[in-house]
Amino acid sequence: MKTGRLLPSRRPLLEGIDAKFALLEKQGLADAGALKEALSSNPKIERLAQKTGIPEDYFKLLKREVNNLSPTPVKFSAIPGISERTVKRLNDLRITSAEDLFPYIKDTNSRKELERISGLSAGEILRLTKLADVSRVKWVGPKLARLIVDTKYDTVEKMAKADPADLLGALNEAKRIHKAYQGALGINDIESWIHRVVKKTPLVIEYE
Repeated sequence: MKTGRLLPSRRPLLEGIDAKFALLEKQGLADAGALKEALSSNPKIERLAQKTGIPEDYFKLLKREVNNLSPTPVKFSAIPGISERTVKRLNDLRITSAEDLFPYIKDTNSRKELERISGLSAGEILRLTKLADVSRVKWVGPKLARLIVDTKYDTVEKMAKADPADLLGALNEAKRIHKAYQGALGINDIESWIHRVVKKTPLVIEYE
């Protein structure tokens, strides 16, 4: 966190960070796993705030950051717009998440083989590939992945090269049309996200 690689909306976490984390250490919270458990519910956050004197709002923001240290793989069943038929065919191959899908989509030949064994169309597989691709980016969950793929910036490479204002406009237009994601999006967060996160996400999928 102290490297400064935080979205602007999360930079309040840096205020008095050394003193706050010293108080947390006194509560026996010496690593990310312990902290994640301590922040896992609102009653726990309330108790921790009472013990440390640190505001609950700080802990709610910290919870989001800690959860992103080890994000849960995006499940296809949780992504809006993916049909039950598609989810079932993936499940038959023991593919339930974006992480499971990667060995099948890394290049054109792999995707052709997935098309053969799954019965899914090339178009469906390409869309799943893009959903898996963008879900690798920090802070992208199932609904945001769907939102991104609904724009022309539907791969990590395209997002990395995007003008922040253009990307924000495209995301807001997709929000208006499909209503798959209702989180607030601001230009400062988008600019920081592109430069500090998206551009540093490896390009691991071959599209051509």
